[in-house]
Amino acid sequence: MKKIDEILKILRQEYPKWRAPAKDLAQNYRYPRTPYTILISTLLSFRTKDEVTFGAAHRLFALADNPFDMVRVSRETIARAIYPVGFYNQKAQAVLDVSHELITRFGGKVPKSFGELTSIRGVGPKTAKIVLENAYDQSVVAVDTHVHRLFNLWGIVETKTPEQTDKVLGEILEERQKKGLNRILVSFGQTICIPKRARCADCPIAHLVPCS
Repeated sequence: MKKIDEILKILRQEYPKWRAPAKDLAQNYRYPRTPYTILISTLLSFRTKDEVTFGAAHRLFALADNPFDMVRVSRETIARAIYPVGFYNQKAQAVLDVSHELITRFGGKVPKSFGELTSIRGVGPKTAKIVLENAYDQSVVAVDTHVHRLFNLWGIVETKTPEQTDKVLGEILEERQKKGLNRILVSFGQTICIPKRARCADCPIAHLVPCS
């Protein structure tokens, strides 16, 4: 779709200018960015604010930043390290379970395919796509609340849930359009098209899309 191409061309150009929380936090909290740490930090992030997630990941990966070392850490120690992320006790167990499965099924490596990733207990489609996009630079679209909201706001999709949006975008977007899309739209949604207080006067694509 020509409209999508125009929107994405502008957003890709503008992306480096945005001081999104996720971008700033990634610079402030230093830990190895590997497929494993990306996978685990994504699991920690659900129902948790970015600043809490990054702090928790920083503390956790100071203890262990690979599955072989992680399985030697107790669940209680992991839970203390990641507190106060949402459901920290359950997520501590998930960190151990995923680490064990990576070791037993994949030799400690994070798989590069969507099917293998989602076959791991506790790894859903969105998590898998975030890993594939950010760890392996694959052309996939991880549909979170920002992606779902923005594509509906722009009138490109008419869906009720992120899951429905994921299905539609998978059908209408070309591979080249998917590249880095989640990362760009999250930053755009955090800095310009902010829910309930959008900065429409600063929007670089206001001439192409409806404003919230």
